[in-house]
Amino acid sequence: MSTYKVRLYTDCDYDKVKEILTSGMFEHQAAAFYHALSLPHNWLALLVGFLLPLVTTGYFALSMVGVVSVMVALWVSIRGLIRYCVKKGLEGDLKDIEGYYMRKGHCFWVAESAGEVVGTVAAAPLPGGEKSTELKRMSVASTHRGKGVAKMLCRTLIDFARKSGCSMVVLHTTSVQFDAVRLYEKMGFRHVDTSYQGSLINWLLGFIWVTYRYDIPANK
Repeated sequence: MSTYKVRLYTDCDYDKVKEILTSGMFEHQAAAFYHALSLPHNWLALLVGFLLPLVTTGYFALSMVGVVSVMVALWVSIRGLIRYCVKKGLEGDLKDIEGYYMRKGHCFWVAESAGEVVGTVAAAPLPGGEKSTELKRMSVASTHRGKGVAKMLCRTLIDFARKSGCSMVVLHTTSVQFDAVRLYEKMGFRHVDTSYQGSLINWLLGFIWVTYRYDIPANK
């Protein structure tokens, strides 16, 4: 049976951390695609894609091409959005993890099993009146899920926030990350906000960002 431990990040972990975070983001593409297909405006696009060729040409085969074209457009758009998020991260806080996170008020941890990095989580302070920590970069390798690794990482971050004198932990995730959402709710996080972040493509794809908050008891 594998045993897991959580430790601080070091630069020698970078390649594995990058792999876990990147692959973890692309794993959500299928769920995001099926969610997009369930939206009324995309059903309308599929209907138009089917009827327009049929009415104008009378060929059923062309109607099917129209439907497939809409579906391909959705798939490519979702993949492009995920690629953008990955690129933004690699050019931002993940470009120099040690320089960005291993400083006051910040931190980055990895979960390890048999000398192999299998999970990640990071903390960063949030601006505002109340002292709060943001949970970021939570991801667990697919072969090590369902074994309590994410809970260990989450508890590590909450303990860090408590010891830092924070009153809350805040996180942002997407509505299609079903397993992550269930985990956060089991850990005591409450859903406090939903948004498309002002992006038309996010609205078209139903790429909804949700915010969760964990209030740290004052007596602990």
